Amino acid sequence: MNDPSQRRASSEEQIRVCESCGHLNPADESARCDRCWLPLTWVAAVGRVEGEQLVRVQRRRLLRRRVMVRAVPLAVALGLGFWALSQFVHLGPNPPGATTTISADLGPGTWAQARRTPQNSAFISGQAPIPRTVAWIYDTSGTFSASPAIVGDRIYITSDDGRTVALDRRTGQPVWEHSSGHSASSTPAVADGLVIVTLRPGLVVGLDRDTGEMRWETDLKHGVFSSPIVADGSAFVGAADSNLHALDIATGIERWVFSTNDWVVSPVAYADGTVVVASQGSLVYIVDAGTGRKRLQFDTGFQRFGGGPTIQDDTVYFSSDRGLIWAIDRTAKTYPLQRLIFHLKINLYVWQVIPEPPLQPGALWSRQVDGEIRDLLAVAHDTVYGATRQGEVFALDAATGTPKWSTGVGAVISTAPTVAGDTVLVGTKSGVVFGLEAATGESLWEFGIGHEIADSVIVVGGTMYVTSADGKLYAVTGAE
Repeated sequence: MNDPSQRRASSEEQIRVCESCGHLNPADESARCDRCWLPLTWVAAVGRVEGEQLVRVQRRRLLRRRVMVRAVPLAVALGLGFWALSQFVHLGPNPPGATTTISADLGPGTWAQARRTPQNSAFISGQAPIPRTVAWIYDTSGTFSASPAIVGDRIYITSDDGRTVALDRRTGQPVWEHSSGHSASSTPAVADGLVIVTLRPGLVVGLDRDTGEMRWETDLKHGVFSSPIVADGSAFVGAADSNLHALDIATGIERWVFSTNDWVVSPVAYADGTVVVASQGSLVYIVDAGTGRKRLQFDTGFQRFGGGPTIQDDTVYFSSDRGLIWAIDRTAKTYPLQRLIFHLKINLYVWQVIPEPPLQPGALWSRQVDGEIRDLLAVAHDTVYGATRQGEVFALDAATGTPKWSTGVGAVISTAPTVAGDTVLVGTKSGVVFGLEAATGESLWEFGIGHEIADSVIVVGGTMYVTSADGKLYAVTGAE
């Protein structure tokens, strides 16, 4: 064996390399591999040295294949896991917290922001007067688009001519005026020593409550048509940049931004550390108020919103311009792949593969009413109140959506309903305010001012405040 000629002969021994398992088979008449028993019919005989090189190449190729086979599913799994965590667990640094815990005043004699409470309930316990006398009228010499805010002895209004004005509540006379040069279509929010105002070009300003001097200004760079909602040190504002913005109320500095995928034109609603926002893209989001992280996404299909959300306890209510009203669970969450599974079930139901339509995560009930709902709902007395543009005011049981009553007022309704004590108030395009019994829908009284009612009628301290589209604010009392 030490003879070099014998070693060369040995090295030239002919073998066949199995293409499947890499086993070295003798170059004989065998038709199958000795190890894996797969066919060797098309395998050519080569020298042992060349065969061993082929085996090494083949083993490397098999190793790479095994790594890829295992690595690709692992990478996909890791990617899905990271996506799921990023959607439902805050992985990055927390956004800056609010520097104060200031909220808009909720005292019994105040209406400090749009729809009064951060939940958008539009309810005040004080009774509405039976209107008899106009105590005073303030004329902006322009047009009105929004109701005022009322705190203490001051009334705060915005107008389309670019002014924010503080009025004396007893006389209606101006106390101070701030001119921005930009029109506004929103109700101011009053919190502690600040008046927060949103302006249509996208500016949010904080004004001194006593003097009207500007303390801060933030430019969102896109149009703002919704009123600010102030709670726990933050002002929450939806904008035409398809985002919900959380601003620190003390400084105006932006804390976080949440993408809503379409314009936001109605006030958001806030309760217990969550913000609910409805975009014009038929989606409702429940967002963590501290971090701006999504908790729930609810899809209304092709329905456009008549107004923003309203909250009572752990239930969120909202409506569409096609007359659909929904109730969803504020504590519900959207989990990874849940929406994909839901849409798959919808298709299976459409094709009659499954007998019952699936229930969207968070859904509690829905109800169809006749007519278009253009404005927000009101919630009081365990009842949801709404109004259609065609002139119907309706009441639904808040827990089940069961209809309680429906009353036609015989006029086009131009405002969202509000509830003062036991009276539901709506304004009409013809300039008449209607008062209805909250429990039965019975018409109690009506009061005309002669021009279209611009926004929700509010009641504070036994006085009813009515804004008209021709730029007047009326203070109406029950005095003879």
